[in-house]
Amino acid sequence: MNVETERIPARPPQTTTFEDSFSEEVWRTTYKDHTDQDVNDTFWRVARAIASVEATEELKVEWAEKFYDMMTDFKVVPGGRILANAGTEFKGTTLINCFVLPNPKYDFDSIEGILEYLKYQSLTLKSEGGAGLCADFIRPRGSFIRGIGVETPGAVKFMELFDRSSEIITAGSGLKSKNKKAKGRIRKGAQMLVMSVWHPDIIEFITAKQTQGRLSKFNMSVNCTNEFMDKVLQVEDLRKNGAAQEELDAITWDLIFPDTTHEKYKVEWDGNLEEIKRKNYPIKIYQTVKVSWLWDLIIQSTFSRNEPGVLFLDRANKFNPYNYDLTELIRATNPCLTGDTLVAVADGRHHVSIKQLAEEGNDVPVYCYDKSGKLSIRTMRNPRITGENIPVYKIRLDDGNMLRATGNHKFRLKTGEYKEVSGLQSGDSLELMIKYLAKLDTILPNGKSRLNYWWVNSGWKQNFAEHRMIASFHNGVKLNENQVVHHIDYDGMNNAPNNLKIMDKTSMMLFI
Repeated sequence: MNVETERIPARPPQTTTFEDSFSEEVWRTTYKDHTDQDVNDTFWRVARAIASVEATEELKVEWAEKFYDMMTDFKVVPGGRILANAGTEFKGTTLINCFVLPNPKYDFDSIEGILEYLKYQSLTLKSEGGAGLCADFIRPRGSFIRGIGVETPGAVKFMELFDRSSEIITAGSGLKSKNKKAKGRIRKGAQMLVMSVWHPDIIEFITAKQTQGRLSKFNMSVNCTNEFMDKVLQVEDLRKNGAAQEELDAITWDLIFPDTTHEKYKVEWDGNLEEIKRKNYPIKIYQTVKVSWLWDLIIQSTFSRNEPGVLFLDRANKFNPYNYDLTELIRATNPCLTGDTLVAVADGRHHVSIKQLAEEGNDVPVYCYDKSGKLSIRTMRNPRITGENIPVYKIRLDDGNMLRATGNHKFRLKTGEYKEVSGLQSGDSLELMIKYLAKLDTILPNGKSRLNYWWVNSGWKQNFAEHRMIASFHNGVKLNENQVVHHIDYDGMNNAPNNLKIMDKTSMMLFI
């Protein structure tokens, strides 16, 4: 009988030592595995784990030694969860330090939605990851809950559930372990809690940690919007110019929240207030405060308690490198399609299976709807194969076509609403874009009629020339009425970016 065994390479010579006893104690209690005798063993364990994805044993050894050399003498120090968990036998742990919690499937601001968030937080902390959460989606303290006839304790109070969950999950037994494999210390819950400055509970949020022991498992930050900061700067300018206090007090700020009785609230509210404003859904003003007072409250609390911090998410989204035309927000979504699903790509190939896109491994431009419901081209980042044995739904259309997708994939309805596959019902009407080939009367120099692909939606409300959209996207410009797009090879069906030339109408006439 032949027995195959894995060749375990010898660890390179020991070279790294600690400069002081404190650093060594941190390693021993936080990052040392029970198999590690010293920090060099830790580096070798991590290096082998990172190199384990290489194709051959020779490459695994080669790259393990390279990674080990990088970490030697602390030249490169991987993240904490990598040092603690890479190459260990504990497969329920993560190698990523920090996460932002995914959204619930439906009705965020409900017991079910909040507990779904709590489940994600608990699983993240259990794996030793840190959890980030924005509490904007929870209705403010005192809001009436029609279903049970009581008023809610509010967003900040609900966060005590997450605080307590963190305390329990990361507490351990409190006893000295007799198990030789036990870690020296459990990673304490690393949590980031955010609330936007417009939320009616923001005053309670700002002052929460002035109560001893409250929300102690969170780092807390106020999201200061551009609109709010503009008013803060306005106050400061007036103050510098010697304005009277009455003039400063006249600059006010509304604490607001969507109307929780609106018919779209459960379906569409996810904490994105700008989207609610854009759709002109009703918004309720809960309180109006002086901008100077609210800003001073933040500063005073930060000075006395070191919290809350401040975030500027409007600016973060503006400078987000994926936010080319300010229509993409930093959001956490990962919808899935089956591998044979054809995707309308905007690189001249017309349509390609998502399986092929995943195998190619490149970012790819695709057609999609923007926030205003118009067809646009955006970049699909990192199409990839996410796994097997995921429940898949069949969506049958009344024209005989059929689609397949996972339950969390969203489709746009004709009403403008987005609905996940798992929530689709018979009779829902999807917003579809259809591509057709138009034959124009112009005879080109090659003797052929001019052909172009055009996109129209199912209601024939919009009409988009595909070659103009592709040329605009790949050149990073918006075409005006005096510009045309010329097919270099005179083939209107060849919309490859390198076959499209942007010209003004006068030069186009001369060219032909």
